Amino acid sequence: MAAASLLLAVGAAGCNAASSVLQRKANRDQAKEPFGPALLLHLLRHPQWLLGGVAMVVSFLLQAAALNAGTLSAVEPVLVLELPMTFILAAIVFAQRLPRRDWVGSALMAGGLAMFIAVLDPSGGEPDSISTAVAVVATIATAAGIGGLVLAGRVARGPMRAALFGIAAGSGFGLTASLIKVSVTRLTRQGPGSMFTSWETYGFAVAGVASVILIQAALHAGTLVAAQPGITLLDPLVSLLWGTVVLGESTRTGPILLLAALGALAIVTGVLVLVRSSTARYASALTEAG
Repeated sequence: MAAASLLLAVGAAGCNAASSVLQRKANRDQAKEPFGPALLLHLLRHPQWLLGGVAMVVSFLLQAAALNAGTLSAVEPVLVLELPMTFILAAIVFAQRLPRRDWVGSALMAGGLAMFIAVLDPSGGEPDSISTAVAVVATIATAAGIGGLVLAGRVARGPMRAALFGIAAGSGFGLTASLIKVSVTRLTRQGPGSMFTSWETYGFAVAGVASVILIQAALHAGTLVAAQPGITLLDPLVSLLWGTVVLGESTRTGPILLLAALGALAIVTGVLVLVRSSTARYASALTEAG
């Protein structure tokens, strides 16, 4: 496990957090506009949305570099740090004091993440040698799940709509990261020609754009805290499944996995603490601050 890949992933998480806060602020300004092409065109002219887009691009580049240096199963879970970073940045942007409970939730997530990755110790994997059939089936299955979430989100109302779109967006980014891992590995080992003749390269471009659109749908449908947990947690979960099931990455096995489960529990607990502690305050800040 390369320490550099984890540091790059932390940077990617920070940029994603900045992007979420800035783009939610822009979406708030267009709250009366129904979601669709017209809204996206308006957002493209919004300075804060564009700045959030720049942060997202930087995050993508850092993530690609991290995936090139480390395993998918190790790099993507680090992105759960995006959630506490989002709340910290939102507190700064909207001049809200972050209480002790939120710091405790952030510490639980960080500590749980460290334990989870250290215990699993992901390694190996051959992303550039998986069969086309396996990759296609895994991609179709993931995309079908995302499609089901989008359909459910379209009929849902209130915070549930934002949550479902957020889960779909997070799953989309997990799929994007998995296909990026295949592409950058081929680029490193076989040269640019193999990367640009690989369908996975174009697949991650399509999945990435679709996920960005889903984030806009989630942020427009509800508050940041309704959308953010799904965006944050489903990315590493989908990536972990791809890494171990599809790409052949190995992790430790046996009773020691109980410690990994404890780390995962700490992460989930931290998420719940943050959401329950911050929902009312940030929902108010994100709709009233200007």
